[in-house]
Amino acid sequence: MWSLISPSELEQYLDENRDMVLVDLRDRNSYQASHIQGAVNIPYEEMAAQLYQLPRNVLIVLYCYHGPRSMLMARYLAEQGFTVADVYGGLESYQGKYKVYS
Repeated sequence: MWSLISPSELEQYLDENRDMVLVDLRDRNSYQASHIQGAVNIPYEEMAAQLYQLPRNVLIVLYCYHGPRSMLMARYLAEQGFTVADVYGGLESYQGKYKVYS
């Protein structure tokens, strides 16, 4: 199962310290330049090979830069049995207090 969440819903999840794994699907250079606090970086191209790192009993929240890649990955992970949320509009849309710049 997967759902689409807004950047403000992600902000609420972070404020509540919700039990989740936040995954940034962008490349390593993009992640190092900016990301959302607490996110782990698993580039889109590597995700299928890294599934073993993700817990199956916790919500997986994905984002990329604009949103399309994370939506595709959300569908894929849901087919693999994960509970997934995709941040609508990606990092570009998230302007909350948890955005980190290097």
